[in-house]
Amino acid sequence: MGIYVGWEMQGETEIDERGRVVIPSELREKLKLRPAQKLRVEARDHELILRTVLDPEEFIKEMKGCVSGSKVKPDELKEIWGAKHSDH
Repeated sequence: MGIYVGWEMQGETEIDERGRVVIPSELREKLKLRPAQKLRVEARDHELILRTVLDPEEFIKEMKGCVSGSKVKPDELKEIWGAKHSDH
């Protein structure tokens, strides 16, 4: 079960024998995580950080109509915001 700390939600889980970690359902629901979604794993000091990987096509779809009258194309916004990576 998750608990709220400030505006953030935390949960507790454990690593299984194959190194897998289950993200608590409350966090998956809050962050709208879905099966097979890619996550970036980072290590900082003694922290393990999971970040959602932004799918370029999904990003463009979500951005359509958000900025009316802008001369910046969605692909350019993606690069400006650092969403374009060599692994896409």
